Order: sequence, then C-alpha cells, then structure tokens
Amino acid sequence: MKTNDLERDLGLSKHTIRYYEKEGFIQPQRDENGYRNYNSNDVQVLKLVKFLRNLEISIDDVKAILNGELDFHECLKINQIHLDKQIESIKEIKETIEDYHDKDLPLISELAEVEKSTSQARLGFQKTTKTVSLGRKLTKPWAIRQLFYSLIGSLVIGFGLGRFFVIAIDIPTVQGIVICLAITIFMEIILIGFACRNTSPTMLDNSIDQSVEFLRDGICYYEFTGPIHNLQYFIAVLLGKDEAMMHYYRYDEIEKVSVIGKRRYMKLGSPIAYVVYTADFLFEFQDGKKFYFYWPMILDDDARYIAIILEEKIKDIRDRHNILHAFKNGINLTDYLIDQ
Repeated sequence: MKTNDLERDLGLSKHTIRYYEKEGFIQPQRDENGYRNYNSNDVQVLKLVKFLRNLEISIDDVKAILNGELDFHECLKINQIHLDKQIESIKEIKETIEDYHDKDLPLISELAEVEKSTSQARLGFQKTTKTVSLGRKLTKPWAIRQLFYSLIGSLVIGFGLGRFFVIAIDIPTVQGIVICLAITIFMEIILIGFACRNTSPTMLDNSIDQSVEFLRDGICYYEFTGPIHNLQYFIAVLLGKDEAMMHYYRYDEIEKVSVIGKRRYMKLGSPIAYVVYTADFLFEFQDGKKFYFYWPMILDDDARYIAIILEEKIKDIRDRHNILHAFKNGINLTDYLIDQ
C-alpha cells in the first residue's frame, strides 16, 4: 500500500505517518524507485497506534503497550485519573470565563490577582444581576417581588381603613369595599414610588432602587429623583423599557469619584443602637453632573472588583480613609475604620 492510499484509508496525514515511522512503530519496505510500500502488518500497527492516541495515551506509553511492557487496562486507569483532573481544570476555566463575561468586566491587570469566591447569600441579600454593582439594579423579577411585598402592606392598611369606615361611619358595605380598594391602590403607588421596603428583618436597603453597574467601558446608573419618576422607572422595568431611564458614562467621562466613610447607627430588634461604618460614593462627571449614592448595598465580592476598577480607570479618586484598600483586601469596613 502506498502512502497516499494509507492516508485515505486510515485518515492519517503524511506527516503523522512519517512521525510514527521515525518513532519505530513501522518500518515500511521501499520499492525500486524509493517509494514506501506498507504491508498489512504496518497497517494494523498504525490502526492500533491511532486508536491508542485517540484515547490520549502518550507516545511513550503506546510504545510500552505494544512492546508488552505496560498493561493496557492499567494505562487506561492512570489516564482516566489524569483526564478527570484535566476536566475539572477545564470546568474551572469555563466557569471563570463565564463569570468574567457575565460581569462584563474591563480588562485590568489586577484581575489576575482576584480569587473567585462563591456566594452563599441569604434571602434578601442576593444580587439581581451578575454585573459588578453598587446597590441592586431593579430587574423585572425583583420588581415583581417588590410589587407582591408592598401589596401585602397595602392590603392590610386598605382593609383596615375600609373596615373602620364601614363600622365607625356606618357606610354601606359595597362603598366600604370600594374605599378599601382605592386606599390599597393608593398605598401601593406610594410604597412603590418611595421604594419603601425592608430587605430583611435585620437589614434596610437604603438604595431606593438606585444602582451603579461597572461595565467594561463605563458605568450605567439609575438615580432616584422623586416618587413620580421612580414609579415611572418601576413601570418601565416591568415593561422591559428601563434602558431609556438609565444614565451611561464612559470611564474617561468621569471627572472624579469620592469615597466617603460615614459613621452610622443600626438597631437589630432592640432599642440599643450600635455603630457601623459605611461608604457613600460621589460621582462627578465632565459635563458637570453629579450623582451621590447614599449607603449603597454591596454584595458578594463586588467591593473588591469596584476598588480595582476605580483605581485603574479613574484618575482622580478622593478616598481620605483608604476605603478602597479595605475593599481590595476583603477587610470589614467597620473594623477597619474603628482601628484608624
């Protein structure tokens, strides 16, 4: 069999066949004109070598198997362990790629030093998007949850007042029900407009639907400017048309960012308040606009990414208490500022 026929029948390139010949797997005879001529034994050996190589068995191990120096099944067992490790490594790489892609992060050298962490957030503390952010961007699922939670409070107030009117003022039941529904709708609008909600029994989400997303080219944020505007934003989110109400600035359009440490007080179900230190953010843009973000919620490992992005992308950062240093190193802000 000539080389061209062997290539066609075995699906091996001429270069690969020459390589296997060089490694000593086959020694083809040569015709009078010098062309290689492969016999049936050469063909069988090459088929076997191809089969073993397709199982990711190394050339040296293939030689040992064919020479009877290595048991085929023992080699498969060892190779399986090696491949399992490779698969786990590839899975980790794939997860990291997906994580960075979903976060829409800019390419920054310090990203190589950030160890990926897994969040085990409790109910009420989950992020609403995968992007790095201050606060939690209002999404359709999150808006529906808020609508449901506020409806419960609105119904309690509405039916309570409706029952009062029916009993105290002695109005007909039908009119009482109408008043009850009217009060419920009114309270629902008020609660949504002012973004009145508790994240959990122990934590107040002060962001009033505000959020800042740190994307690959810039930031995208929503600013609360009043209950009517917020109600419009809430409806736009439910309809999937909230992009028109977001503000976008490239990183080079941000004039200055101030990170401001604040001492505040919290109560956890008792009259005694305790001190916590938090960070406010002031963004100032080249067009003269400003955005002050009061006490934004920062979840998962976003604080570390935010510090890295700001230090890399923003030329003028005002950070008198070195809060970004605490963010980058995963230090509790209250402990850090009390020590200072």
